[in-house]
Amino acid sequence: MRVILVFVCLSLLGLFLAPRLPVKLNPSRRTPEVHVSFNMYGQSARVVESEVTSKLEALLSRMKGVKEIGSYSSNGWGSVSVQLSEHINPDYARFEVSTIIRQAWPSLPPGVSYPHISLSGTEEETDFPFLRYTVNAPFSPIQIQEYINDNLKPKIAEIQGIDRIDVAGASRMIYRLEYDYEQLQNFRVSVGDIRTAIQSCLTKEFFGTGRITEANNDEQWIRIALVSQDRNQAFDPALIQVKNGDGVIIPLNRIVKTSYEEEEASSYFRINGLNSIYLSITAEDDANQLTLSRQIQRLLESQEENLPAGYEFHLTYDAGEYIEAEMNKIYFRSGLTVLILLAFIFLFYRNPRYSLLILFSLLTTLLVSVIFFYLFKIEMQLFSLAGLTISLTLIIDNIIVMSDQMLRRGNKKAFLAILTATLTSIGSLAVILFMDEAIRRNLQDF
Repeated sequence: MRVILVFVCLSLLGLFLAPRLPVKLNPSRRTPEVHVSFNMYGQSARVVESEVTSKLEALLSRMKGVKEIGSYSSNGWGSVSVQLSEHINPDYARFEVSTIIRQAWPSLPPGVSYPHISLSGTEEETDFPFLRYTVNAPFSPIQIQEYINDNLKPKIAEIQGIDRIDVAGASRMIYRLEYDYEQLQNFRVSVGDIRTAIQSCLTKEFFGTGRITEANNDEQWIRIALVSQDRNQAFDPALIQVKNGDGVIIPLNRIVKTSYEEEEASSYFRINGLNSIYLSITAEDDANQLTLSRQIQRLLESQEENLPAGYEFHLTYDAGEYIEAEMNKIYFRSGLTVLILLAFIFLFYRNPRYSLLILFSLLTTLLVSVIFFYLFKIEMQLFSLAGLTISLTLIIDNIIVMSDQMLRRGNKKAFLAILTATLTSIGSLAVILFMDEAIRRNLQDF
């Protein structure tokens, strides 16, 4: 009786933990990589490759734990990707990369931006967006984006399990600095002096880049794209001082005219003649994407009445649909398998109590398994669901054989044989541990 009571309590605990299991479409485990990117405006891919990319690649290849390294050079920019071994701490690797770049920085040619370092594929990294919407309205893309950021994004962020909300598609706002070339000559100021003064004035909190473009023979302008933590922080040229060739300090607002405008779009995307932007939502690593998808869709449906006239939401990607479709297939196949087996057992034994014993033993086993899934952080995704389906047949076989042995023969002598057969099946799958790291990470939950 005590054994039955213990397993009833464990089953109830498994039933409580089942909704807390992370449910997603794809596994979140990926091979850790360190990415190094840089800009070298105005230079060809050949120059970028020979002067910067090849040097950084040679230095980074000496790191410990480098499994594979690749690089890409293009006109005006380049990047190096370092794939790490699973035994290397990604944070330590990133620190080592930053140290290497800091030491190599003085030897890099002028005109190269300081390389940017980023990590991907770490266990702390969140998954790809599981929900994507296209929002279109009869307004400019920047107006649509500002409305989403101000009104809908905060409400979506309140849902527990949301990691990141990205709103994109609108051209960014830029500062356009127009100058007269003859006036610059009178002040003995070069465009390089202006750029140097701007870059030295920008702080970590107010970062920007500039590029010179000639609109025609009579007009020149500088584009400054700025990113600030304070959305209302403005670019004030009066605060920037430019030193000319004679050492005279001149306020920037005396030699340029500043305007704040939307950057010219490089491409356009419309639905039914309306401008569109993209809303992408990323879940936390341990979140149930199926539940989150339903909550967000209900939230957006409830907000439709409050939207301005002309706003439309179009669901373009929903990982929850694929997850639900896959789980429905598993429910149907597993349920049909159990139903057929119970039917044969009932026809063979003609004993409803024995059939119920098999059914409850199966449910108890699955619910107790949920406890271990939760403790070992097993994700419910396509690979693990396939493994669960396969293990279901093994569980049913073991339950039927052991129940028959105990009820009809009154002993447990078949236990050792069942254990050996189960361990043999597990051993056959141990080959996964010797596969390539990328494949093994995907199949780990399986």
